[in-house]
Formats: sequence, C-alpha cells, structure tokens
Amino acid sequence: MVTSRSSASGRLVLAAVVCLVACSRPTATPSLAPAATTHAQVAATPASSAAVTLTDHQGRTIQLASPARRIVSLSPALTEILFAVGCGDAVVLRDGWSDYPPQARAIPAAHGFVPNAEAILATHPDLVLTHFPPAALRTALDAAKVPYLGYSPKDLQQVQETLGDVARACGQPEAGQVLQQAFARQLEDIRRRVAGLPRPRVFYEMDAGDGARPFTVSREAFGHAVLEAAGGQNLFADAALPWFQVSTEAVLVGDPDAILLADADAIEAPQSLASVRARPGWQALRAVRQGRVHPLRSDWVSRPGPRLVLGVEQIAQALHPEAFPSREAK
Repeated sequence: MVTSRSSASGRLVLAAVVCLVACSRPTATPSLAPAATTHAQVAATPASSAAVTLTDHQGRTIQLASPARRIVSLSPALTEILFAVGCGDAVVLRDGWSDYPPQARAIPAAHGFVPNAEAILATHPDLVLTHFPPAALRTALDAAKVPYLGYSPKDLQQVQETLGDVARACGQPEAGQVLQQAFARQLEDIRRRVAGLPRPRVFYEMDAGDGARPFTVSREAFGHAVLEAAGGQNLFADAALPWFQVSTEAVLVGDPDAILLADADAIEAPQSLASVRARPGWQALRAVRQGRVHPLRSDWVSRPGPRLVLGVEQIAQALHPEAFPSREAK
C-alpha cells in the first residue's frame, strides 16, 4: 500500500528526498573506474560572451544578454555541473548540501530547505539555479528582475541535457558538450554490459522513514531511470507519485529479488543488511534471506549531475557482478 505521512519529521524527510540531496558521505567508496570527465573538471575554454536562451524543466524560458558571472546555485547537482565545466568561480552562494567538489565548501552557503530570498539577493546574482524554485523565491526574484531556472530532471536524457544547459548558462558550451558526451558514453557502456541479462525486481529505498514505511520512487522520478539503465526492475514503477512511502505489507507482497539502500550513509539512522533484517517481517523477504541488500553511495545516486553515472554503475555492479568481471562490486 502506498501511504503518505503528515508528521513534521515526515515532511522534512520528504523535503530532503524531493530536493534530491545527499547529506552525508559513505564510509567506504565502491571500487569504480569510470572516465574522469564525469566527476572532474573538464578543460574550460575562454568564456563565451554570446547571448543565451534557456528553458528549464518547468517550461520557463529566459534570455541572458551574456553568460552569467554571479550565480547562486541551490542544488548540489547544479553546483557540481558548474564546477565540472569550469564555472565554479562564478558561484557566489550555494545551498548547504553542495559539498562537491571539495572547493565548493569554501563558498558561502544558504542553509535549510527554504531558500532565504533576502540572503540570495544580497549577493547580487545575475542567475539563480535551483531544483524546484519555491513560490516565495520566485516572487522575490521576479520582483528584483533576477533570472532563475529550475532543473528537476525525470530521466537520464534530461540529466544529460541539463549538463549542457548549465554549461551554456555560464559561457562554457564546449565544456558542456564534452561532459555530455562522456556521460552518454559511460551510460551506453553500462547498458551494453547488462543487456540481455535477467532483470531482478528491485526495491529502491530512498529513506527508511520510521522503518515500517520507507520512501521509494516510481517511473516519474529519475531514480527509476537509474534502476532501468543498471539492469533492474523497479518494484513500484507504476505508482502515481514520483516519491512516496510504502507499507511493509506492500514490500512483502512484492518480495523483491534485491534491495538497494540509498540511505546507507544517512546522518541519522544509516541503513544496512542488519538494520533491514531487524525490521518486523522483513527477514522473510528473499532479498534479505539471500543477502542481496546493497548499500549505495547517496551522493552518486541522488544527485542528477555528472556523477550520477557512477551511481548507475554502482547499482549495475551490485545487481549484475558477472557483467563487470574486472571490477569488484561493492
């Protein structure tokens, strides 16, 4: 059964999921070896000065007379893209979860789930990038005539397009193209490796909630596309909402072949095979009995940016270790 949660703590958890941020780093990094261009800075060329027209995922179109030079980034994924294409020095304010690359942490941060419009405007930005721009922020930015864009990709194609859009916004279209090509190339390699293999039915846990009603995703969220590309079947693909809670009973009925824990490195109550096994009723699941409960690195799988392909590969290795004979899946 799909459920909703009305408690304050539940709303905070859901806000974290919707913002698609990872608030901690794992204790162990999976052994992956993808091309460096997806998680390191692409060689930038001299910044373009040409006018830019961009349309975000809410259908809003803006025109910049020239690429942005003072950018507020309120999304970890967008901050990563800016640094990856050589525009990190244009970021004047970040959200509190933008912690990669490490040099991003030196930029002043706006903390909390609700952006402070006054603090943002005080930086005199010429562009604000965010995931879902809240109504109050939209009103304040419109009144101040500050352009903004909201990028909330629903699939891997939109993630790839976002890489290019953000690069164009800051005057690095060529670097954006290089990043897009590397992302697409690595994604195609993963898909090729898992093509034709049996596709296990997977329960993808975004957050454990209270343990009895964890959060997961449907095909309306990009996490579903990540699972599909990695060679898995999303147990709750057909639900109406992008992110939602499910009951223990629903998971038991579905009896997945594998469980993926995107909350394995959560600051509060990190999850593991042991903690999942300890949940009432969950020890009966075949995935738990067979030890097919896999921790994920949350900043790889929850941020729709350059390193998302690392998350796809991490999941593919967990579900199909036979497809990666030269690498040790974690």
